[in-house]
Amino acid sequence: MRQKVVFLSIALALLFSCGTKHKQNEMPVAEVGDRKLYISEIKDYLQNLSSKDSLIILTDYVNRWAKNQAVLVHAEKNLSDDEKNLDKEIDDYRTSLLVHKYEQAYIRAKMDTSINQAEIEQFYNDNPDNFQLPGMLVKALYIKAANDFKNMDKIRQLYRSNREKDIEELEKISISGVEAYSMFNEKWVNLSEVTAPLPGAADIYENRAIRMRTIEDSDDKYTYFIKINDISMKGTIAPLEHVKADIMDIIINRRKIQLIRQMENTVFNDAMNRNEIKINILN
Repeated sequence: MRQKVVFLSIALALLFSCGTKHKQNEMPVAEVGDRKLYISEIKDYLQNLSSKDSLIILTDYVNRWAKNQAVLVHAEKNLSDDEKNLDKEIDDYRTSLLVHKYEQAYIRAKMDTSINQAEIEQFYNDNPDNFQLPGMLVKALYIKAANDFKNMDKIRQLYRSNREKDIEELEKISISGVEAYSMFNEKWVNLSEVTAPLPGAADIYENRAIRMRTIEDSDDKYTYFIKINDISMKGTIAPLEHVKADIMDIIINRRKIQLIRQMENTVFNDAMNRNEIKINILN
């Protein structure tokens, strides 16, 4: 081990003092059979690092390289010639990679990413089964207060109210000292997310949300208040605003697929018209 560290240290010293040499004039950092690793091949990994950091990185890199090469040598010895013939796999991978890169470039150049509200509503109305709710959604007020909070009775009195004056007073009281105050009125959220900190079972809170539209519960440290301002039941169609982003993603993805298919057909037909494609059907 000490010899390895000394050798790597010498390699680092050569790298920092002499720069990169040609392979033919270098001593390899590591060897596995007839495979050799030279410091010039990994110098980019060591740029802008201290000698200490470089030694650690270099040691790790050399060990991983040697292990991979040892496994490779072992594989080559134990695989048949047919198994070692990777020409087709390599060609298939290269083909897939090039086609994918071109498709992505084509999409960036040709893709229309603008989506109007009418398209979103049309998709929503045409595909209601795609948007059935697996759980209850709510718009709600959530308050978490320490059990010794001095204005607990005032919160209990105000949080059920829909009067603007009471809502403003409740907000002032809550901001001044409760553990958490959240108004989920701007977006739909799963009721289970809102009630997750509460000590009871989820189905209990679902029943209270449906029947009473308010939930109050406590544990040994906190009291929780939830007021349901709007609700979408499990099994019903999700509100459009809740699934709008998903619909936009679906529309964009469909456009991508359609655009690629159009490109493929155009390229194919053009090549056929130029007699660049010859298809022989065997009878």
